[in-house]
Amino acid sequence: MIFNLSWKNFKGQFLNYFVYFVSMTFAVVVYYSFSAITYNRTLANRVGQEVHIDGAMNLGGILIVIMILGFMLSANHFFLLKRAKEIGLYHLIGMRKDKISFLFFVETLMLGAVSLITGIFLGIIFSKLFSMILAKAMFLQVESLFFVSIPSMIQTSLVFVFMLLVVSLRSSWLIYRYRLTNLMKPSEKNTVKPNKFPLMKGGLGIVGLILIITGYFLSYNVIQFATILTHTSLGLTGFFVAPLVIMFICMIGTYLFFNYTMYLFAFLFGKNKVNYYRNLNMLALGNTKLHIKRSGNMLSAVTIFIAIALGMIGGSASMYTLGMNSVNTTAPTDFIVAEDNFKAIEQIIEKEPDTKIDSIVKLNYKLTGSQFRLKIGQDEKGDTLGPVNLLALSNYQAFQKINPYLKNIKLKNKQDIVIIDSIQNILGGYIRYDSTLNLSEGIKLHVSAVRPDYLGQVLLRYSFPTVVVSDEQFNEINSGITYTLRAFNIQSKDEEALANKLSEAVKPNWSAPIYYKYQWVNNQLEGYTSKTSREPEKKNTQGYSEENEQEYSQLNYISRFVELRYERRVMGLFIYVAMFLGILALIITGSILMLQQFSEAEREKESYDLLKKIGIPKKQITKLVYQQNSIVFFPPMIIGVLHATFAIYVFSKFISSSGYWLAYLSCGMLILIYLAYYFLTSAIYSRIIHGRDN
Repeated sequence: MIFNLSWKNFKGQFLNYFVYFVSMTFAVVVYYSFSAITYNRTLANRVGQEVHIDGAMNLGGILIVIMILGFMLSANHFFLLKRAKEIGLYHLIGMRKDKISFLFFVETLMLGAVSLITGIFLGIIFSKLFSMILAKAMFLQVESLFFVSIPSMIQTSLVFVFMLLVVSLRSSWLIYRYRLTNLMKPSEKNTVKPNKFPLMKGGLGIVGLILIITGYFLSYNVIQFATILTHTSLGLTGFFVAPLVIMFICMIGTYLFFNYTMYLFAFLFGKNKVNYYRNLNMLALGNTKLHIKRSGNMLSAVTIFIAIALGMIGGSASMYTLGMNSVNTTAPTDFIVAEDNFKAIEQIIEKEPDTKIDSIVKLNYKLTGSQFRLKIGQDEKGDTLGPVNLLALSNYQAFQKINPYLKNIKLKNKQDIVIIDSIQNILGGYIRYDSTLNLSEGIKLHVSAVRPDYLGQVLLRYSFPTVVVSDEQFNEINSGITYTLRAFNIQSKDEEALANKLSEAVKPNWSAPIYYKYQWVNNQLEGYTSKTSREPEKKNTQGYSEENEQEYSQLNYISRFVELRYERRVMGLFIYVAMFLGILALIITGSILMLQQFSEAEREKESYDLLKKIGIPKKQITKLVYQQNSIVFFPPMIIGVLHATFAIYVFSKFISSSGYWLAYLSCGMLILIYLAYYFLTSAIYSRIIHGRDN
């Protein structure tokens, strides 16, 4: 009997369950594919030990479980509300609560089992496609990626059975918690008074709108806002706290907007009697207030979820651009090598067939002491003492011929310099240098410009800023130490094989340590930079202090191919996970809104039947349906897109990148997806209320 009832209920609720089934099946497909990739030894071996696929996929799997569990609980809540009368009828005919709970458990299990089996089946079929997408994103060449993973099937089944049990337990708890009188009475119609609106709720509505506008204003002026926070007790931490504060303000504003601001708008619209009594606006306005009252919390949660999903999709594309840009920063040419390792690398290259050095530049650096001031935001910092790398202008221009990322530099006077600092690659709009830089020999130089660092891995230059000076000035500076790097490109048919041989023969390591200590005394820089320690006796007896002698070492070489391969694999993996999680999040939020509207259609069917009986044309009723659904779909979509747009803008102010247009493109994709949900939901909603009239 229980199974017969379950089957009849399933057929009666087919439309709602179908939306639930599609979302669940897609989630199973994604989860299985993520799990299967962790067991794909061919793919894992091709990636190597430097990138941990299993860690990223397991994290993605956990996020999938969280998202789909939230969806299942929300959908189950809609189903219970919709079938309250049915549950009360079961009570009336003498069915015990445990039997009713078991009935719902069977239905949940049946639908879950069908979704699970279908999802695993489709996951097996499309596992090669998913793996190919990952391999393409990571620029991997793998011959065959199709295989059936038994451990993944078991893991997926256990995880989704666990979620089904959680949902079933919650259903049982709600059924046991409800009373028969509550279950039997008609679903409550939340009434609203059209001419009264509490002053406090109106104030909260205004506050919600103000908070969202404030969040957007702070986002647009995030650098100034972060600077203000650094002047508080937070100090430099305020620089990183600023985006979190803006996010918190927007989240609170979103909650107030959907619970109070939208209601305030509807109330004010009702004050306009001309529009209020036109067509079916009076009815539409009343229904809008009821929707806001019943669904404010859900709409605010969906909006925040949309913003997060867009951030995941758009942010992943932006991060890929940033990763590629970091390769151009650290390895602008095929190789940059310390002088001591150049001979060994050159010999390996000469032995390789069809491989030769295409161009080479010798970079001569002088490492000497300096004093300058940094301005972080609007906050003036004290003296910064430490070495800087000096590079002659002619040497810079020679490197520029083989390094396409270096910009032209002109020095008008002997004292003019251009600072090349890796900080400018990320925080160019936030950290600035003072106009004067002092060197050890009492030389004062004028900072004419500060440029991003595309001279190669900064660790090759002891992690210190580089200063481009005139040739005349470079030759006059004798303090500090000198060292040489070789930058060159190669012509090779198999760069990966060459990179692997070089990695085996010449291991990246730290070499050529230097020691320095500087003080600012009587407006003069005093101290030294040396290849040998002048305080060896203090090295092991004292803790770290800026006043003690400091030691730094140099990285011996960098390979563009190795860096490019690593960034492509890491960023490709990141994009893969973020893309599918973002798409799943959008599908879940759209499905939740769709299920809610289907529930509303069943609840309001009698009201629409009454409209038809009093002679309201069918087209007018259908138009009313589309208006009602627009209140549910459009505000979360618009506010969510605005949240994501300003979040991307904040990110762009902190980290410069040319790939943010991809992030904004993802916002356009969301609009298209939600428009599709809106029109599909409205069409089905109309079919439900019109019934056989269609």
